[in-house]
Amino acid sequence: MTFWPIVIPDRKDIGPLKDMAQEVIASSASLEGRVAADTAKVIGDHLRLINSYYSNLIEGHKSTLRDIEDAMDKRFDADSEKRYAQDLCAAHVLAEMELMNDIENGTVKNIASQDLLRLIHTRFYSHLSPDHLYTHEKDGFTDIPVLPGEFRDRLISVGPNVATGGSIGPNPENLNVALQQFSDDYNQQQYFGDERIIAMAASHHRLTWLHPFRDGNGRVSRLFSTLYMARCDINKSNLWSLSRGLSRNKEEYMINLFSCDPAPEGEKATHSASELLADFVEFMFEVCLDQIGFMSNLLSLETIERRIEWFVEVNSLKRGGKLHPDSARLLRAVFMQGKVKRGEAGTILNKATSTARKIVKELIDEGLLTSATPKSPLQVALPSKALPYYFPDIYNPSVIGKDYIDMIAKR
Repeated sequence: MTFWPIVIPDRKDIGPLKDMAQEVIASSASLEGRVAADTAKVIGDHLRLINSYYSNLIEGHKSTLRDIEDAMDKRFDADSEKRYAQDLCAAHVLAEMELMNDIENGTVKNIASQDLLRLIHTRFYSHLSPDHLYTHEKDGFTDIPVLPGEFRDRLISVGPNVATGGSIGPNPENLNVALQQFSDDYNQQQYFGDERIIAMAASHHRLTWLHPFRDGNGRVSRLFSTLYMARCDINKSNLWSLSRGLSRNKEEYMINLFSCDPAPEGEKATHSASELLADFVEFMFEVCLDQIGFMSNLLSLETIERRIEWFVEVNSLKRGGKLHPDSARLLRAVFMQGKVKRGEAGTILNKATSTARKIVKELIDEGLLTSATPKSPLQVALPSKALPYYFPDIYNPSVIGKDYIDMIAKR
């Protein structure tokens, strides 16, 4: 039994995609190469909240980053729907961190295996509160349990065919066979070079069509694609967000997804399966390149130095803040280098040792630098209050919360 006519686009359609794939791979590597590893890790950990925010937004739930941070600390809104949205976001962040550790540790062999799909679903739902382990629809929760890690046992209707009772994916009795085909077809170990990321994009559609679980399939698919790229050594530092790009192009994303679905029984497809899948892969690559370009501009040397200076200026002693006016020199150096020996702080600041120590203490106390011990190197830290200054195009009032932005402005 075959569930889709092609795995990746045919030779006649794949040529232009290979050029785009190489551009995605090279551009992502260039972005990671321009940021110090220690700094990249800190930024990447913060951007996991962005991944969560936008993945949630695609599903119709919105929680500001402030809400997500509260949820990570187990502080939830009294409103049940807002609390559910917060819980989803926090679960996404925690699951992604754990799964990326599995990738880093080399424990994931076949990224498309049924075991990995079960694990993604289980990890995500393991972080939700017990009352949120039921399928959720427009009007709220049903009495149907999600059953984390277990494949669905019923038909699911989503997308443009819902009105006519159309379903997505294979019948439950055929699901295991379809998932085994998926595992065989998209095992990253059978692809090489640029075809690996082409397989990633194609598998994203196949997994959303399969809808293997009772609920949570969209989030699982986006987590899966993030992990697939990392398994292929693409965006392992998480310096750009696929979910952000898909959310900002949600309508086109949905149209491209559903256009690749097998034609309903009795209907003839208007385009070849290869052409439709190639269109979807091209769309995914355009999203990737857009987000890589966005972050490349944001992390350019001149841009980030100017924004660090802006933050220090606004929060300097002369404006009623706590930062020495020359703090920006050290913050810039640590950001660009990833870590700086404490003994070098005085030289960077061009200050006497005693003054340099005082400035270092102020920056650590304000959460702008961190150090494992009093003698360890200084490393970058990114507290929430600095994010709207360092990365205003990401952490705008809509994302981080206008009330929080206003509170910062009044300090």
